[in-house]
Amino acid sequence: MPPQQPSQRNEIVEWYQSIPPITKALFTLSIATTTVGSLGLIHPSSLILYWPSVQSKLQLWRLVSCFFYNKFSLGFAFNVYFLYRNSLQLENETFQGQPADYMFFHLFTSSLQLAAASIFKMYVLSDGLLLSIAYLWAQHNAETPVTFMFGIRLKARFLPFAMILMDFLMSGGEIPKASIGGLVSAHIYYYLTTIYPNQGGQRYLQTPSFLRRLFPAQTRGGFRGGFGRPGSTPSGSSSSTATAAPQTNMFGRHTWGSGQRLGS
Repeated sequence: MPPQQPSQRNEIVEWYQSIPPITKALFTLSIATTTVGSLGLIHPSSLILYWPSVQSKLQLWRLVSCFFYNKFSLGFAFNVYFLYRNSLQLENETFQGQPADYMFFHLFTSSLQLAAASIFKMYVLSDGLLLSIAYLWAQHNAETPVTFMFGIRLKARFLPFAMILMDFLMSGGEIPKASIGGLVSAHIYYYLTTIYPNQGGQRYLQTPSFLRRLFPAQTRGGFRGGFGRPGSTPSGSSSSTATAAPQTNMFGRHTWGSGQRLGS
């Protein structure tokens, strides 16, 4: 009987399985929602945030799908990559072993963005999701040098504002409401959980206990989560800072601006 050949490794499957759960969900939903909408499997108008349908027809999925719907383009590919990269570093470093805290960050910032969308009539919030992640990552890696469009070098703390400025310029001077909403919501979270408590104030914003039961703390090391790369090192280590800079380049970033109705 001939010896059995070992099954060949599928690096793409291994890479996908190595992504930590919350980042995997964000990454997968972004691709899946955009794919079904762009291919016409689900009409795009059913994926955007349209409050009359949410309230009268109880189409509650819109409260989620509006954060992940986009249009197929080169900019969308860049957005998905940056969402994946920044979220991966947050989950593996800033929130290492504490998935409930990272989940609460998204629930809190998304709730604020939905409230803002009802006031400012925004229909697509994918830019808000991207900016909320980018802002929090930038605050925890404030001194990391990054490369913006056309080789402009700046510290990570200024990157979210540069992204909003680029949104403004690429949209022809239209205020990027969704992006601003994402930044503001992430700043409120960061202020209540980090800035104010570090100044001696009470931490009023706490992760609910039901989330800690649903997403129990992990004691083992972080996920590998990279295209054949070893896992990220804990936040604040020199190797983490060294690898972050050359990978950050915002060229080609797509903008939804204020989240206009489709076809407008």
